Amino acid sequence: MYRSTRIVLLTLLLAGAVSCRRAEPPSPELSTPVLALKTLEGTRSLYCNVAGMPQLEAWPGTVDASPVVRNPKAWRALDREKRFDALLLLDDPAAYRPLLDHLRESPDWVCAHVDATSIVFRRAPAKGWTPEALAPLKTLFDKHSRHEQVIFRVQTAHRLIALNEMAAAKTLLDEATALDPRSAGAWAEVSFWHAAQGQWTAAVAAADKAYQLDPGHVPAITARANALYAQGKFNDALELTTRLAERFPDNGPTLYLHAKVARAARAFSREVEVLKKIIALAEAESLPTSTWRVYLGQALASTGQASAALKEFETALADPNLSEQERSFATKAVKRLKDE
Repeated sequence: MYRSTRIVLLTLLLAGAVSCRRAEPPSPELSTPVLALKTLEGTRSLYCNVAGMPQLEAWPGTVDASPVVRNPKAWRALDREKRFDALLLLDDPAAYRPLLDHLRESPDWVCAHVDATSIVFRRAPAKGWTPEALAPLKTLFDKHSRHEQVIFRVQTAHRLIALNEMAAAKTLLDEATALDPRSAGAWAEVSFWHAAQGQWTAAVAAADKAYQLDPGHVPAITARANALYAQGKFNDALELTTRLAERFPDNGPTLYLHAKVARAARAFSREVEVLKKIIALAEAESLPTSTWRVYLGQALASTGQASAALKEFETALADPNLSEQERSFATKAVKRLKDE
């Protein structure tokens, strides 16, 4: 039931693209949506997928951060009610992939801006993003350190891959590896770029290079785990995701990857343990848990805990915002469990 995600979920340290080599805090252009917000000046009604963001506290218009990014149907209902002028999407695109895919296919919305932290959509008709928009951003970052020039390219490429702007992403990554051939973060993103196109031999080679450059670098470990997972080497991938989960025990995306790999490796008891932790973390932040409960129901059923699995599926089905795919899966699972 786990979604087939080509790009691994990872929202660690500036969307998973930043090397941990330096202790100084990154520039605002790399850690806040300051560049995107400049393009949104004058916007009256804005949707942002991150609640409580300080930069929007004094926004002159209205801002909504309802948790609908995994459910396009709920998003459409919210938009009919609020009639948003624009969307500001932050963090790793994997976290809001269902909404992103919907917006890309919708004639009502246009991707208008992409930078190292943000993706902006405006209601059509609007001027769409083109690769030429990268030129002024590159000029801006020419004034930053070489390290931050690399980070800018890697993080922006990460978002362009999610938008299927593969040529522009590759150009940025080629520039990043030229600027710093020993950047584990850049080579990890090169691996993600190849993985997004199913080019697994190249993805493994780039992931191995990143890992050799810095075996402790989180995106490098993640890229290697993703490549091993795609090759069907689930136990090897599980060893790496276990390391990640131990290092970041409270990071939801890392735990999700660990749970997905555990399932593939048929380590169902571990999968149950990890999913319960993800749900607890989500509840602590008042985030939706229905999707995770569908996964947990599946894992519990795999360990023979039919009663507990049925409870999780039924709890998930009570959420009106459950996606159609997940609702269909849970409904069939409930029927199967009751028939057994």
